[in-house]
Amino acid sequence: MSVLLTISIVIKLLGIAIPLGLAFVILLQARQRLNWLFCAFMLAIAWWNAGTIMLRLTLLPGIGDPNTWLRLSFAGLFAVPLILYGMSLAGYRLSNPTFKRVTITIGLLGLAVTWAGMLREPYWGRVQVAPDGSIASSYEAGDWLFIFTLVYCLTYFALAEGVLLWPLYKARREGTGVDRSKLVSALGGALIALGGVLTGLPIINRYSLNSALMIAASLVYAYLILEEQLLNPWRELNRELAAANEKLKEADRLKNEFVATISHELRTPLNSIIGFTKLILNEIDGPLNELQRTDLTAIYTSSQHLLSLVNDVLDFTKIAAGKMELHREMLDFKEIVVGVMSTTLALVGDKNIELIEEVEDDLPTVYADRLRIRQVILNLMSNAVKFTEEGSITLRAKCITEEVELDGQRRSMPFILCSVTDTGIGIAEEDIPTVFEEFRQLDGSTSRQAEGTGLGLPISKRLVEMHGGRLWVESKVGVGSTFFFTLPTSDHVGKAKASPKVVEEGEQRWPRSPRFSTSKTIL
Repeated sequence: MSVLLTISIVIKLLGIAIPLGLAFVILLQARQRLNWLFCAFMLAIAWWNAGTIMLRLTLLPGIGDPNTWLRLSFAGLFAVPLILYGMSLAGYRLSNPTFKRVTITIGLLGLAVTWAGMLREPYWGRVQVAPDGSIASSYEAGDWLFIFTLVYCLTYFALAEGVLLWPLYKARREGTGVDRSKLVSALGGALIALGGVLTGLPIINRYSLNSALMIAASLVYAYLILEEQLLNPWRELNRELAAANEKLKEADRLKNEFVATISHELRTPLNSIIGFTKLILNEIDGPLNELQRTDLTAIYTSSQHLLSLVNDVLDFTKIAAGKMELHREMLDFKEIVVGVMSTTLALVGDKNIELIEEVEDDLPTVYADRLRIRQVILNLMSNAVKFTEEGSITLRAKCITEEVELDGQRRSMPFILCSVTDTGIGIAEEDIPTVFEEFRQLDGSTSRQAEGTGLGLPISKRLVEMHGGRLWVESKVGVGSTFFFTLPTSDHVGKAKASPKVVEEGEQRWPRSPRFSTSKTIL
């Protein structure tokens, strides 16, 4: 087999595989008339290329007469002009439907005549295959069927290209912009017409350039269809999604502003109520009887609780808007723990709970916001008190070393690891991600025992992350929960412009039986 024959067969095989593959892809899209016509167009090209391959393989024994394969290949080629015309009509609606129906009917009759003529002997076309794979064709130019076939093909190639070029001519005449897809579509039609018309030239058949032109046109039309039916809707969907996201962001911003405004308006009278109630309880305006003191204490306690909820909402809106400011300073972590433990005593009340403080001696200082770190620890302790009826709550703190990613490098850095362990009801494993979601409570019923807005843990997590640490929980239902958080020590100050990223491999976890230099039972 010569090199020329091999190259020709490879091109023809591509002329089969590519159109069939494109037809399959287009069939996966919407079942529209244009898609069906494109698939018919691809099948016609594949049929024609298959016939021409068999034509060249007649050099091998047992393949058959080359003239038989010539007629079969022409059956696919002669269908191309009419299908191309149908595709052009499907893509561009004509203002005269009668012209469309008449031309399609005449085209179908013409195709039927050309196909029926292939059964006639002698046929107007003859072919001979040389040993090197080249094809020598001869045509009876005076034969009426040859003339009819030539006129039919040229007419419908011209009609198809005219339909494709008409929008371009109209746009230029009106001075409007030319649609790129219409320009590319006209180019594809020109490639098909050129490949079909030049099929009779010996040099074209010798190097299978007509198949290459048909393949290029197939790719052009497949791209246009996919762009219109898949890419353009996808782009439009992305634009709509982007616009919807912008609207959601704006709505969220307005919501946060509204919540912040209402919270500020609520905090002012609440502070007045708390202040005047405190004055009355201190008997500034005169002595109180027992019933009055009980009622005023209830007012004072409820107002304090409502004020804490308002403050949580304000903190959340500040964090969400990126306006939360940290006032950092060098802090003694143990000093903060002592203050929180004394406050937690009042929260325990009459519950049978033992408060335990286990803090290492000589903890390094932290560069943090005193008020916010105290808020985080107090949130964790108050949560432990809420969900523990009896048993113990242990607050631990120690210095650890963690692998962090800093400036693209992994380094070991000191952190303070603080944990709050309770013996309460615990959290189911599937509910653990929920505890850090805003406005979410594991018990969402109106009859739940634990009060709150569901903002304490989310706010604490964000505050810890703003300090360059992280917060997580380990829990088991019926056993209890342990909330951990880390804070970078003051050794980090000046070493990084941004918070270090903790490397997850080999994460530090609190040992089950740690040894501390200090262990103190508060209650």
